[in-house]
Amino acid sequence: MEELTIHKNIDEDAWKNAGSNFFYKVQYFELVGRLNTTTAKDFEKEMNQALRVSEYITLNLSRVTLLTSVGIRIILKTYKQCHVRNGKFLLEDPSQPVKNVLGLSALEKMLGEWAC
Repeated sequence: MEELTIHKNIDEDAWKNAGSNFFYKVQYFELVGRLNTTTAKDFEKEMNQALRVSEYITLNLSRVTLLTSVGIRIILKTYKQCHVRNGKFLLEDPSQPVKNVLGLSALEKMLGEWAC
């Protein structure tokens, strides 16, 4: 059975100081399992909901065992939406399979040090 677990850690009272008296809410997600066609719908729904709240999103990918093109599409879409809104999107601690896929697709250069 294909499965992706999404752990969301959003403290409603936690705001980060970005300087100049500007504060922003950071949403943190840890993904566990396979991000593919079967599991992407829930992940995309979570990212769409997250973008309604804030344009500062961190994804911990240390426990992702498979990343396919549909997962890459959602990651890129979220990255672009954060970037357009002058937010920040961070891929934290990508697993080796994730690094391999991003490297092969040349996306690691676009995403820089895993952040915009």
